[in-house]
Amino acid sequence: MRSSRAALFTVVAVAWAALAIFPVLWMATMTVKPEALMFARPPVWSFSPTVEHFRYVVAEGFGWSLVRSLVVAGLSTVLIVVIGTPAAYAFARFSIRRRDDLLLFVLATRLAPPVALVIPFYLIYARVGLLDTYAGLILAYLTFNLSFYVWVLWSFCRDLPVELEEAARADGYSRARVLLHVVLPLLRPGIIATSVLCFIFAWNEFLFAFMLGGKAVETLPVAVPKLITSQGVKWGELAVVAIASLIPILAAVFVLQRHIVRGLTMGAVKG
Repeated sequence: MRSSRAALFTVVAVAWAALAIFPVLWMATMTVKPEALMFARPPVWSFSPTVEHFRYVVAEGFGWSLVRSLVVAGLSTVLIVVIGTPAAYAFARFSIRRRDDLLLFVLATRLAPPVALVIPFYLIYARVGLLDTYAGLILAYLTFNLSFYVWVLWSFCRDLPVELEEAARADGYSRARVLLHVVLPLLRPGIIATSVLCFIFAWNEFLFAFMLGGKAVETLPVAVPKLITSQGVKWGELAVVAIASLIPILAAVFVLQRHIVRGLTMGAVKG
């Protein structure tokens, strides 16, 4: 009975995985499929691959847009971790007046619709000279992702046993050393899982990059609409850009998957 259940579960899992992966595989074939065969009915599976789609993407500078997205999303995520980790720990451990109200305010900044924030950002940036700059776009990403990071990591900090920190303080550790040598190693899975989510949010963001980045900081989501021309959609080139945008996320998840799984399951089991 147990073996049959295991076999059934395996079949269902394989079927679900195939269903989820099939669109990505289809898109991968589009990157090397000639334009004339893109929408052939029935689908053509045997064809001579072409590299014209890749040549167009490289010639039009989409590679630089990919680099800009990596720089903006990566630097904003690093700053979020550096600033948000001590903030989340302070919310969890220190007695702060009206802490719940402050946490609700932090969360409210993330719940606000982006269009309600991007216009004030644009007006402020136009006055202080931050439009079309990396610093301006990174600062904008920092504001709306930092609240999410602090809110999520705060729940992780609350689940850490206070006794470990008290024992370290009894051994003569300062509060800073407790944070560096006791708290951070325990929080590593939660930090990695939450920072990966923040990186994905910044990587996929369009509105702020479109309004505040301009031509000087044209990220990949902003560059993609250029493939929709008056002659039609360049499907092959669009597939190349889509696959390229998947690679950094898949690489990060593959390298950090053990920490991500641990971080997502922290606090799930109480004993």
